[in-house]
Amino acid sequence: MTSTLTNHEAATISLPQYGFGTDVDFDGLVTDNHFLFRVYTPKAPSPFVDDSEPSFVAPKYDERFTRSPDEIKAPHIGRHRRHIGTYDDVTRHMDWTTKSSSPYISTSFSFIWSIWEALRRYHLGVKKDVEIAVIDASALSDRAVTAVELLRSGLPSERRGEHWKWYRFAQESQSVLVHECIPASAVFTSIPLLSLLEKLPSYFLRQNLSDSIKSSTLSTVGWDYTEKKRKYRQFCHDMSARFLQLTPDARLQDTTTGSVRLAMAFLRPWFYKCILYDFQTATVTLCALSFAIAQWPGQWWAQEHSELWNLIRAMVLSIAEEVRATQQTHDSKEINRLQGVIVELDEAVRKYTGKISLRTTRKPAQLLAPLLIPPPLRLAVVHNSPSPLTLARSLGTVPLAGSRVVTTPITPPTSPIPFSMPTFSPTNIRSSPTPIAMNDCRVPELDISSPTSSESLIGPHILESPVISDCSNDPLLMPLPPSPVKSLRIFPEVSSPQQSPTLDSSLQQWESDPHFDTPLPSPIKYEFSASPTHVSKTQTQEPLAAARKPPTLVETASCLVTGFLVGAFVTLCLLSPQRRTLLIHLT
Repeated sequence: MTSTLTNHEAATISLPQYGFGTDVDFDGLVTDNHFLFRVYTPKAPSPFVDDSEPSFVAPKYDERFTRSPDEIKAPHIGRHRRHIGTYDDVTRHMDWTTKSSSPYISTSFSFIWSIWEALRRYHLGVKKDVEIAVIDASALSDRAVTAVELLRSGLPSERRGEHWKWYRFAQESQSVLVHECIPASAVFTSIPLLSLLEKLPSYFLRQNLSDSIKSSTLSTVGWDYTEKKRKYRQFCHDMSARFLQLTPDARLQDTTTGSVRLAMAFLRPWFYKCILYDFQTATVTLCALSFAIAQWPGQWWAQEHSELWNLIRAMVLSIAEEVRATQQTHDSKEINRLQGVIVELDEAVRKYTGKISLRTTRKPAQLLAPLLIPPPLRLAVVHNSPSPLTLARSLGTVPLAGSRVVTTPITPPTSPIPFSMPTFSPTNIRSSPTPIAMNDCRVPELDISSPTSSESLIGPHILESPVISDCSNDPLLMPLPPSPVKSLRIFPEVSSPQQSPTLDSSLQQWESDPHFDTPLPSPIKYEFSASPTHVSKTQTQEPLAAARKPPTLVETASCLVTGFLVGAFVTLCLLSPQRRTLLIHLT
């Protein structure tokens, strides 16, 4: 705000309580009326918002301001030529059915009309977070116009049927239409409604209230805001009558202390920040708003008491000096505290830097010799199984004298224990084989999916002469034989080679028994880990597709009833004569 007020004559041309008077041009009014007020319900702030984005955007241009910053910087943003608008633009804004495509943003010169309208919306609306934004009118001179001026520009043949209703509303609200957007730099503050009601002068409040009633902010308001058909003109007349009924001392108190108090409530956040770097602008702005509030209940009475302006100016200067001293003291304490934090952080950094430098100067510890771990043995299953003679050669079977023969019993696939490990005495446990011996212990590649190869491996010529490989020197490294494909009968453990014919005859009986002709199971994969005696078996199974449950009769009925109720509600909203009231409640 660049204008300064030096005496009471600067405030004598301000607007009356109701209407504009003879002058409706925005450029002529903004020289003496420095503030605009906007009633709105704030939206949730975006996490990517910055100071360069506008605070308010017209509905017609709302989509464009959701794009990238390069698209926002259009040629018509920040223009130097004033936009006037047309009669069609103002009718589109006034008609609530087409207001969603309006190029304007509604504001008002009147602070008390904004409070009256905000309280009405607070009572009728669902959302209770109603706020009033205080805007610098001089910053919008290139994009603002009064609604009355645009309505007067229309020809009689162009006027709509609701023309005079819109004209009366624009007069009583002292409406100003801002084209396209309101930049954030033009907005002083945005204050919740309830915090402003607490700071109203006494002639706006009810008198002689008990303490229990004073605890509620809305109960202290001096007018009936619940009445739907109450007119703003009647409200202004009632408030002026209540002001004139006060004593001269009470009038002087309300026009000085009460006005500065309400003006401070409007500008408090901005005033506390601006007082530190621009003392003159902060005091002039607060004085201008205090003058506008002081003369609202009776301009003629304020003009007769010229001492009001000097008293208001003296009070504003006293408040500004106290606030500046308090802010400077608080800032100095905060600066000292932050400096102490920086010193402590510097000392901590130096301390840990010294410790790190000591660690880097020490000799590194000698690394131990690398531990060589042999790769794990894996059993690969192939489709072509070797013959028993080839299998015996690949195993490197050599009969050893004096060695104990260990034969693992044949276990059927359905047995919970697929393999059984025999017990060994400590005398038979020898030292672990050398790497060369481990290389000789090769595991044969078996094809367990072929029944022919399985039967050939369990033939009599294999069971008559037990095969012992070099790996039998260490029982812990002895590989386990694979389970047969077909179900086998469990025989007692063979402890000597002489019992092999018995097992051979039993096996022949098993092969001729038709009851053991069972289907082959799914492929089984055996894997050897790093430990030679650890064998893992994995059997793959295909998942079963879950059948989808058809909807029940209750679910179908509930869907039909829900659709009918929603359709009936939408139809009621469209056909109801109270569509505007329903729209206010829903939004």
